[in-house]
Amino acid sequence: MSALKKRVIVVSAALLLMAIAGQAVMAAAPRFTKSVTPMQDGVFMVRVRMTASGNDVYALRLIDPEAAIVDVFAPRGWITVTDGEEFLARSGNALKDGKTVEFVIYSTSDKVAYTWTAFGKLKQIGKPGTL
Repeated sequence: MSALKKRVIVVSAALLLMAIAGQAVMAAAPRFTKSVTPMQDGVFMVRVRMTASGNDVYALRLIDPEAAIVDVFAPRGWITVTDGEEFLARSGNALKDGKTVEFVIYSTSDKVAYTWTAFGKLKQIGKPGTL
């Protein structure tokens, strides 16, 4: 094999690896943390913090298998709705890479195992996970 062909193969392989690595970073789902605090009336306050990583986040969906969500509060610029089992939050302004937003959810259960899905402007970001 000539030296030129070897260089072409090496450069092509390097470009392919960079493209694959770039896709993995760009498809990164947001990071989540939660804390559960018992309240005096038997309700639990769940604070869910979402930090964008790699993609702009415009929406969040949480599913509570116990259907125990009582009330929800969103930070400024976000709108939230719930039917007790599903929590939806949406913003017209993206949550940029590295920025964090916190949602407050009141629940009748302290067993918080929400399934989350994050969305960009037009499509889902990464794969759904459990919080």
